[in-house]
Amino acid sequence: MILKRRDLPSLNAVRVFEAAARLGNFSRAAEELNVTQSAVSRQVQRLEQQVGEALFVRHGPRLALTATGREYLAVVQQGLAVIRRGTARLFRGEQQPRLTLSVLPSLVARWLVLRVADFERRHPNVALRLSASYELVDFRLATDIDAAIRLGRGAWPGVEAELVLDDVMFPVCSPQLARTLREPADLLRERLLIEDPHWDFWTPWAEAAGISAVPERVSRLSDDFNVQLQAATLGHGVALARGMLVADDLRAGRLVCPFKLPLRAPVQYYFVYPPERRDEPTLAAMSAWLRAQAAETVAGMEAIWGTPQSRL
Repeated sequence: MILKRRDLPSLNAVRVFEAAARLGNFSRAAEELNVTQSAVSRQVQRLEQQVGEALFVRHGPRLALTATGREYLAVVQQGLAVIRRGTARLFRGEQQPRLTLSVLPSLVARWLVLRVADFERRHPNVALRLSASYELVDFRLATDIDAAIRLGRGAWPGVEAELVLDDVMFPVCSPQLARTLREPADLLRERLLIEDPHWDFWTPWAEAAGISAVPERVSRLSDDFNVQLQAATLGHGVALARGMLVADDLRAGRLVCPFKLPLRAPVQYYFVYPPERRDEPTLAAMSAWLRAQAAETVAGMEAIWGTPQSRL
């Protein structure tokens, strides 16, 4: 029977469909749900009859989603995530709104943890928890993460992405090492530290600085960029860093910007969250607070690192 406009499909069939689509296999879905494979097949057939369209293409043991199936899976996972989060909140008996934020470890260590007391003072009714992680959160599946700060270009599917700051990048090093650097080309003899091997920003920066040779001594000392900035602080290399991440160190004199040649960063920090939660006051408060803190962090810093010349 095909559903009427205001009817709901069998929620049990929807749950079975999500498991089969996510796992790509009826047998694995049956194991996860602790039912038989034939029961999974029957529930999927029931759902297909109710919606009036095929959701899977079957090639023997192989299983693939149809175009409609892929679209419906996104809707189903989004809806189930809302139910999971709502259930967790209600039955944990929470007395105040909770906000768990997934953040890169380097951003937590060098910037966010120094400022969370201000957010807690301004929003004493919100229980804030920071989760340091490199993994991109799948909000359709994660019930314990409410939002995240991601580094990238802001074009992730299935999330709302709000720019935290239009930041810049430039070299930083220890004051002792800076005294040995007379011109940008001198950096070629130093160890140049990068945050991610997939993003080569040293070469474009060198070109903008008028260096004809390609930097060769580029290395990734650690997965954690906080470790690499600490190495730069100790004089063990020069890091290409974003202003927001090192502004506190520059003000304190722990790091130095040897050349006032900042470039606008091609990857930025974004505050991301599920689209269906865009109207939640807690997320709106965190988004506004992050932007205000980021702007305050870099206020007046052009005197130290210079005016941006271009975009990488």
